[in-house]
Amino acid sequence: MKEVEAGDVGVRYLPAGQRLARYVTGYHRFAAPVSAVRDIHDAFFPSVATIRVTLPPSPSWSLKLGSRCFDPVPPVALTGPTSYAGYVACGGGVLVGVGLRPFGWAQFFGGDVSRYANRVIALDDIDPGAQMLCDALERDDAFDAVFDQWLEARLQRRPPADPRIEVLCEILRDPATTRIETVAEVLDMSPRGLAAMTRFNFGFTPKLLLRRTRFLRAVTIVLTDPEGGPAALEAAGYWDRSHFLRDSHLFLGCSVRDFARRRGPHNQVAIAARVQAFGTPV
Repeated sequence: MKEVEAGDVGVRYLPAGQRLARYVTGYHRFAAPVSAVRDIHDAFFPSVATIRVTLPPSPSWSLKLGSRCFDPVPPVALTGPTSYAGYVACGGGVLVGVGLRPFGWAQFFGGDVSRYANRVIALDDIDPGAQMLCDALERDDAFDAVFDQWLEARLQRRPPADPRIEVLCEILRDPATTRIETVAEVLDMSPRGLAAMTRFNFGFTPKLLLRRTRFLRAVTIVLTDPEGGPAALEAAGYWDRSHFLRDSHLFLGCSVRDFARRRGPHNQVAIAARVQAFGTPV
């Protein structure tokens, strides 16, 4: 896939290798000219857990998630699953990363991912091979191949992950899924058991996950095709604009109009780059 550019910034998304497609959302690379001050302000949408590596000689950068600000973000960082947009301040450089599906988190690392929800930690806090990943990425421009190799080495380190996690991912991505009770029935679980499972493996309650998925599906259309916004809101299941605005304040911390002013070029280009690579904006 070619890099999508706007002015001096570039974004590239690449799919994972065949063995890893069920575990990760794909790989990404963000680039911008280096400056002496943090004059670039941008944003990430709420998402699954993500590994991000800042490649030398990129300067340090900060990430604000809700009321928390992580400054500086570790050079090899794990951002847990997020229910808030992440607001970035940086002085350019190159950032490469990989999104971890919940099934991937369970297989590669395991444990209660809610401990890292809306948080950033150094990856070596949970994996001693973090520096090895960083070193390999510095040596090789083919960042997707480096991530493939590093992650494949971790596939067999743990027992197979609970297959219900992968099934639940598919259910949550289905626009027709609107009721938690239906999800619990499909998985033959009680609502309480489902909530415990999603907090442990996804970081949040099933209700919040459904709201996040619905909101991201709608907001990317509102941002890229304003005329199609009303139809997108209706298709996503929003009763009216105020219903959508409440979710906007929950997940973005502001209205969509304010977010459009606050986000930078990378967020805008990333939507186009994801559509080019994967066929969908989120």
